[in-house]
Amino acid sequence: MKNYLQNKMKNRLAYCVEWKNSVDIYLANKEITKKADIEYYKSRQILKLILDIYFIPTNLIKLLKYLKILHEYKKNQIEIKVLTYELFHKKNRSVND
Repeated sequence: MKNYLQNKMKNRLAYCVEWKNSVDIYLANKEITKKADIEYYKSRQILKLILDIYFIPTNLIKLLKYLKILHEYKKNQIEIKVLTYELFHKKNRSVND
């Protein structure tokens, strides 16, 4: 039973690490898009102002989704630390005892 639990925890750890890598790629691409938008709207400041005003509700929803992803990302990092500790540090301690 203990081995089964460890395998499940290893699978969960692998999933968390994979999810973290996917979110890292997503955030990097989001930054690239943001930089491209800044560059594009440098010479079109009036258009940017009009679009920002028009899309306030949509931009607010996007901001909330972005904040949610950052929150889940931070929780995932802590989960990775906890799972790593549970799998490797507790295992080594129980072997030494």
